[in-house]
Amino acid sequence: MREIVTIQVGQCGNQIGRSFWSRALHEHAANSHYADFGGGEGGEGRTGAVFSESMSTFFRNVDMTTKGEMAPGSEIRDLKARACLIDMEDGVLSETMRGPLKDLFTSAQVMSDVSGAGNNWAHGFYEYGNQYGDQFLELVRSQAEPCDSLQSFFLMHSLGGGTGSGLGTKLLELLKDNYDGIYRFATSVLPSSSGEGDDVITSPYNSVLALNQLTEHADAVLPIDNARLSQLSSRISGSGSGGGGGGGVGDHAAGNATSAVKGKKKNAAGKKNPTTGGFDEMNNVVARLLTDLTASMRFAGDLNTDLNEITTNLVPFPRMHYLCPSLAPMGPTTHHAHRSNGMNSSVLVKSLFRDCFSPESSLVSLGEGCNIRNSSVLACGVFVRGKGIPISDVNSNVARLQSELRMPRWNREGFKIGLCEVPGLDHQSSIMSLCNSEIINSVFVPLSERFYKLYRRKANVHHYTQFCDGGIFDEAIGNLENLIEEYKAVGGRGGGGGEGGGRLPPRGDELIWDVNESSSKRKELAF
Repeated sequence: MREIVTIQVGQCGNQIGRSFWSRALHEHAANSHYADFGGGEGGEGRTGAVFSESMSTFFRNVDMTTKGEMAPGSEIRDLKARACLIDMEDGVLSETMRGPLKDLFTSAQVMSDVSGAGNNWAHGFYEYGNQYGDQFLELVRSQAEPCDSLQSFFLMHSLGGGTGSGLGTKLLELLKDNYDGIYRFATSVLPSSSGEGDDVITSPYNSVLALNQLTEHADAVLPIDNARLSQLSSRISGSGSGGGGGGGVGDHAAGNATSAVKGKKKNAAGKKNPTTGGFDEMNNVVARLLTDLTASMRFAGDLNTDLNEITTNLVPFPRMHYLCPSLAPMGPTTHHAHRSNGMNSSVLVKSLFRDCFSPESSLVSLGEGCNIRNSSVLACGVFVRGKGIPISDVNSNVARLQSELRMPRWNREGFKIGLCEVPGLDHQSSIMSLCNSEIINSVFVPLSERFYKLYRRKANVHHYTQFCDGGIFDEAIGNLENLIEEYKAVGGRGGGGGEGGGRLPPRGDELIWDVNESSSKRKELAF
């Protein structure tokens, strides 16, 4: 068994978590198996749903009579999520614990306060991080100890506010200090790179300060742009369906969480919930990303992929671990009909690859004229789901991509492939890609510019210096600018390297800025 413990922090992280758990439940419900466990009335056999190894990745099976945990192969009794639910306001957590997914969690898995972090990274990181650090580690221990082979922590959070960005990254630091051998994946929702629709004036500060910690303490980060999520959810909703709102799945289909799997309920995925807002569709896109990411380690397939293989193959340098995600198809389209509707497998797979590597499928906002094909790509992961898809079709499309993408000479073979025969909820065939690419600068550069618009006037800095030294701002923006240059350098655009040559990034001792020097340069810009 290979288990994953999810850590949902802040309002955004917990709302994504609700969509994720609904989706995970119904994926396993659609693929559950039954067996005769005996003990029926009159000595007759009794058929029940089997708790499989694939379920054990995200769930525990608990006998509520004895309070003991049951091994894979046993009958499903009461499913509990391997999760930690954390927020410094209790509104969203209370909704979760009263809602249709309440049976997945116990109060011992929840950590909350009432006042919130006030959209202040420093308040979350220093104040709440120090206050709740020990309680958090005890919460994690309670989820980690029952695992036979804990493989990863999944952090779900956003960077624009105070709790997800501040407390979330503090918890990531604690995980590194106390569980250094366990991989740390972060799904991080960033505010719009243009600032459009961003109602938190300090979000550039929070995001840059959080990225400083993510660069140091995460093994892999899946960045997601909030504005891009909004565009994609509008597109899916406008198509009449496709992803199924996160709330739509949870509110109308989960019912009793365990019975959803036992009874193989066909959820409301693919149906719009008229009583909930557009955030449900946005959250469901992220939930799909996470279930697709783990599909080939949970279900059977020709090429199964563990999360440790993703970090090994897609992160050639430890700081450069930002993997830009794309998904296809987004919403139902006629050319993505399954082969049962007459489409040849090679044509199907080619269309999936074409769509996945187009700018329209990216979960991060790209600059004008920017796409994966004209940016340097360090490494790329391609994860395909669908029954009966030949590995030869996948390999031929990967080979074509290798000839089209600008990859460094020292990593021309930098692809990782996963092939899972169990389809997702929305499509009979689908694909997800994770690109470690210079394209991430389409997010980082506008964010740094938004940071400077505030910081050159030291606007709102006093709210942060109540909790920390002001030098953290210079350290954080220096680290981000250094990371931008590292990605440029690998692409041959940072002052060296031939066209598409991809020179190596600077040596370790060259990666760290002289903070005093960089600070003085920024002071020249500020005044």
